[in-house]
Amino acid sequence: MNEFKSTLDYIPLESITRIMGEAKLVFQQEDGIVQDAFFISTAPLRGFEKLVIGKDSLFTIKAVMRICGVCHVAHANAAAEAIENAVGISPPRNALLMRELLGLVNRIQTHTLLLIMVSADMIVEGKRNELIFSLIRLYDKVSDYLLKLGGGATHPPYLTVGGISKVPKWSVLNHLKAKLSKIEKEWENIKYFLLDEDNLTEIADELRAKMVRNEFLASDLFFGDKYKVPFKEIQTIPYWEYREEPRKLVNEATVMVAFYKGKAVEVGPRARLILFTPFKGISLFGLYAARILEIDLAFERMKEIFNNINIKEPFRRQNMIFGPGRGIGVYEAPRGTLFHYVELDEEGKISKLKIVTPTMFNIPIIESAVKGLTVEAAEAAVRLFDPCIPCTTHVEYIQKN
Repeated sequence: MNEFKSTLDYIPLESITRIMGEAKLVFQQEDGIVQDAFFISTAPLRGFEKLVIGKDSLFTIKAVMRICGVCHVAHANAAAEAIENAVGISPPRNALLMRELLGLVNRIQTHTLLLIMVSADMIVEGKRNELIFSLIRLYDKVSDYLLKLGGGATHPPYLTVGGISKVPKWSVLNHLKAKLSKIEKEWENIKYFLLDEDNLTEIADELRAKMVRNEFLASDLFFGDKYKVPFKEIQTIPYWEYREEPRKLVNEATVMVAFYKGKAVEVGPRARLILFTPFKGISLFGLYAARILEIDLAFERMKEIFNNINIKEPFRRQNMIFGPGRGIGVYEAPRGTLFHYVELDEEGKISKLKIVTPTMFNIPIIESAVKGLTVEAAEAAVRLFDPCIPCTTHVEYIQKN
């Protein structure tokens, strides 16, 4: 262990900030170049999967939304689908469209926040403040959609089992639809600024030069499809089984790591775009470009959804009967593919919940991707994966006496 201390530099991400949650990144570096990396979650166990056991399905949706202050819609959509799958409920078309719409708003919110968080890495200092204020204004305007359609700018309460609990007024839908193009034009100006070569840092140039050829996993470009990514093909293990040494360090981790068909896979915006569009961004800069392109696509898809919602049709399934069953929900969260597996007892209450989050897949990918980078660029690369520690914390190592 003394040798370990002499060859590794500890860089705690909580002091660098700009990620979601408590973690530290430990680099093994030589002459400023990363040779190996450990991404260690240090967040305490939160226990949402146990908290909902014995609770009814409607409470569960509200609870899992609070796993994360950013991916709230993603968890609600995945949990609702899993519960509906368990008891054989099919939400009406309007409900599915509204869920997708809320998810797209949440995707723009999350990507906008990420672009703010990485601005110090990617945008030169003299032009950074102007960009940040523009992104904050965009975030506020987009969040208004979640407030008016979902009942809250965060943790929207109208999203529930069977559909949407409160039908939006026709005038509200029309107003939001009408102003979407204006917001999209504001985004176009921001996008040009984000990609202008004159505004990018040397770190951005280094990330552009680093190619990474990963295996990718995604189920859909916008929503999610449990039939394309079988849940039975996922394996999860504690971090300290994935990286066994140095034992003292890895035992600090409080996360599970996920694999698909026994392989490490990248999930998230770049995975979706590479699998479902002609996007070819295989450099680490592609993580940045992918989020920008996904905001473009989200605006386009939102306009399509507004045109397809029929206010005269139902928004929630009526006369639902809850009973025993097992179900799976898959949703393409802003950070990547999210899985919820649920089991219900005879009364339709939760008897088991297992959640597999995007960052659980991406931890091995992150650790591999930063090798060969300067320490400064490696820190930026980690942020570009947008790891979410609150979503990922599932286990705690208890040392035997």
